[in-house]
Amino acid sequence: MAEESCDEKELICEYFKRGFKYDEIRMLLEKHHAIRMSIETLKRRLKDYGLKRRNADFDVEVVRQKIRILLDGPDCMGGYRHVWHTLQMEGFNVPRDVVQQLLKELDPQGSDERRTHCLKRRTYHNIGPNFSWHADGYDKLKPFGLAIHGCIDGWSRKILWLYVTRSNNCPQNIATYYLDAIEKYGGCPVKLVTDLGTENGIMASLQCFFRDDLGSHTYVPSPRNQRIEGWWSYFRRSRTTWWINFFKDLEEQGLYNQAVEVESECLWLFCSPITKRH
Repeated sequence: MAEESCDEKELICEYFKRGFKYDEIRMLLEKHHAIRMSIETLKRRLKDYGLKRRNADFDVEVVRQKIRILLDGPDCMGGYRHVWHTLQMEGFNVPRDVVQQLLKELDPQGSDERRTHCLKRRTYHNIGPNFSWHADGYDKLKPFGLAIHGCIDGWSRKILWLYVTRSNNCPQNIATYYLDAIEKYGGCPVKLVTDLGTENGIMASLQCFFRDDLGSHTYVPSPRNQRIEGWWSYFRRSRTTWWINFFKDLEEQGLYNQAVEVESECLWLFCSPITKRH
């Protein structure tokens, strides 16, 4: 922002090029620079300085190239108003409808997605069955003593294993699930993807040993483990929400108490809809 030592013309020109409205320019001048003027006076000043909103002089090719640069960065996520304001801040006095048309020309897919309020998602790449397996634990039922661990094939979305266990934090248990799947399906995947949990250490070592490739296992943050995280969302909607509500109802009715070990053990033995292991 210009300092108070700048003259009135420089201040008005700067605020105008940044895209501020007339009322905003007037308030900024009064608040930060002790310059008071009416809207009519401000408009006369702008006319004297050759600044105007409509029919502005600009080079379409220069603006088009600038928008291309913006689309190569995070500004691609914004709409035409965001791009127009960015151009204004950098001194490009371009009408918004021109920016809108250029965005439709340069980024038609993004324009359609923004108009329909669709998210621009990352593309998932997988070349075929058993190329990558995605393994993860599910803790939504863990407060009731029912920890779940699962693995999904990234290409076919086939569930390779799904076990209810007392704990999905035991590396030996997770490695056993992995070895059982290898024996069942006759081989291991090209890539194994897990989160950063320590329970995945033995399984990761086995994968790298079997493939003779340290890059055959990848640690990623949980949100990036797309396939299994997406399936957990489906699992929550179609199955576990009912069970969570059921267990909470038992607690509210005084029929179940998590703190009582015997009651948790009975729940473990009786209320699991999925094959139990360990």
